[in-house]
Amino acid sequence: MTMEQGAAEADVRIRAGRPPWMLVLLAGGVALLNAAVEMTRGQFWALLIFVGCLLVAEGLWIRSFGVVLTPEFVKVRGIVRRSIPWRDVQAVIRFDQLGVRRVALILESGEPVNLRAPESTWGLGRAAYERDYQGMGQWWLAHRGESWRPVRPEAPRPTEQD
Repeated sequence: MTMEQGAAEADVRIRAGRPPWMLVLLAGGVALLNAAVEMTRGQFWALLIFVGCLLVAEGLWIRSFGVVLTPEFVKVRGIVRRSIPWRDVQAVIRFDQLGVRRVALILESGEPVNLRAPESTWGLGRAAYERDYQGMGQWWLAHRGESWRPVRPEAPRPTEQD
């Protein structure tokens, strides 16, 4: 994704990559298959059906995570959904967390907003992650507005003299 000045732009959607939600969905499928086998034995099949359905629902829920880039806002769609004006975003950074490469927005207040997408889990989907990360950075630069100014660290205060 590349940004051009003056180009008519539609909203850009970045969704959670396949590894996170597919692994949970796969685990749910395995639990449901085990439930079918356990039904013939009369053991833990009800628990396995419950866990399998829960995992399938969670996988589909994770699939809805992501961000929507609009000219005025970045709409974060995760556990908590919120819209953040681009003028409040001071930086778009990447960070690593337990083998997962993620993206965060640093707000004017200094608060980081960790995004659920884009991400690269254990190196899977790294090319798509890099493309989406670079695109988000370009989108921020193009849409942060002329009134945006970097937040400067406060100057050290002079010491009080007695």
